[in-house]
Amino acid sequence: MRIVHLSDLHFGTILPDLTPLLLAEIDGIRPDLIVVSGDFTQTGSRQEFAEAQAFLAGLKFPWMAIPGNHDVPRYDFAERFFDPYKKYRRFIAADIEPVYNEKGVCLAGINTSRRILPHWNWAHGAISGEQTGWLRNQYAAAPDSFRVCVMHHPVWKVTEAQLKVIVFGGHKALQALKDMKVQLVLSGHVHHAAIHTIPVDDKNKIVFLSASTALSRRVRGQKNGFNVIDIDPPDRMNIEIRGYTGKGFGKLESYEHVTR
Repeated sequence: MRIVHLSDLHFGTILPDLTPLLLAEIDGIRPDLIVVSGDFTQTGSRQEFAEAQAFLAGLKFPWMAIPGNHDVPRYDFAERFFDPYKKYRRFIAADIEPVYNEKGVCLAGINTSRRILPHWNWAHGAISGEQTGWLRNQYAAAPDSFRVCVMHHPVWKVTEAQLKVIVFGGHKALQALKDMKVQLVLSGHVHHAAIHTIPVDDKNKIVFLSASTALSRRVRGQKNGFNVIDIDPPDRMNIEIRGYTGKGFGKLESYEHVTR
């Protein structure tokens, strides 16, 4: 299975010239699935969501997505507190925690964004015990699949990322991912592409892959870009990190991994 991993599109702050280049690049890759790990918008406005919807309509391949913290309305407090995913469900997808199970790969997305947190900075994330229990059930229903989890906020420290991330419940969630023997975790939020590997036991390991922003001018010390993952179940994958070169998106780094 070939996956294109996009994140942090941030419509409202995009570099317009990059959009046709990104779409052309994806057309050439011909993925089986496009995964967007949150932050379609900058402030959660109707206009930004409409632009994100138009972008998704231009994709020629299946896609799945989860919301990010920027997809919760920033200025509409009534909507933020009482129906925080109203626009997301209308313009993007009704399901904020989707599951995709094809070609021996089970991808499950969990929503780490919250309308409010016990912290002054509501941009941080959270994962509940109920969510990890739900995740466990998804993988139990596909016991022989290559297990992929998609989340917006990373539950590990992304190497060289400029943004500090707090995920409430993150330590317990990380242990749950180990217990479930999840093989790949995709995330965004930090606008920085990086790979980190954590051993689960003497036979298994988890590969954590974060993505830079695909289209936004809000880069953090790294080029705009995205990731390409080729998964060969039950335990092999190749990862490419691609970045903007000035003319298009070229391969910056490539890695091969065996997770068992």
